[in-house]
Amino acid sequence: MKNQTVGEKVGSAIGKVKEKINQVADKTRAEVHDAKAEVAKNPIDRGVEKIKAGVDRVKAEVHEDNAKAFDKKLKKP
Repeated sequence: MKNQTVGEKVGSAIGKVKEKINQVADKTRAEVHDAKAEVAKNPIDRGVEKIKAGVDRVKAEVHEDNAKAFDKKLKKP
């Protein structure tokens, strides 16, 4: 197995940071949707906001998994 070049390591580091930023953004959006659901007067709007929050939480988990994959690449020689 060949060692990673500096460029490959930098690329992995940038990828990890990008995924972490996207993870935080999706978690934040999920919290906003939860807040909107709490103040929604219409039960349909409440349900829609809860679904949107769930989708954003799943997206955040995907970004977390992707960040872990980049982290594994960084730890390889």
